Amino acid sequence: MRDLKAEKIREMTEDEILTKIRELKEELFHLRFRNQMRQLQNPLLLREKKRDVARMNTILAEHRSGLRPLAGHAAAGTAAPAGAAPSAARTAAPAARSRTRAVAKKKTAKAKPKKAAAKSRPSASKAKAKSKPAAKRKAKKS
Repeated sequence: MRDLKAEKIREMTEDEILTKIRELKEELFHLRFRNQMRQLQNPLLLREKKRDVARMNTILAEHRSGLRPLAGHAAAGTAAPAGAAPSAARTAAPAARSRTRAVAKKKTAKAKPKKAAAKSRPSASKAKAKSKPAAKRKAKKS
């Protein structure tokens, strides 16, 4: 099983996590090299190490964005102000997006009647397409 669980990682400090990530990346490099030379007995170690690095990066990103502080930072109270700013940014962003969508819809609404007028005229290719199945039916009956 894996020895780097999320609870253990959250107990580490930010510097410890960064050094552990560097160590894991270096170890992953050596594992890839040994795997290419067919000297690696357990190739699943590559998958484990990659996932460990990803897990640590995720926990570090959570801490930096203020979603979930690390154990050492929760007692210091430095994560509370950082948590307020991203939530305010998240609430302001959807409003800005909806305005741009409304403007885009207005622009496309003007172009739709032209397309509808073009579609209302029957084309010669559609008439031919309708006649082909009838011709095939007649050929099958004969």
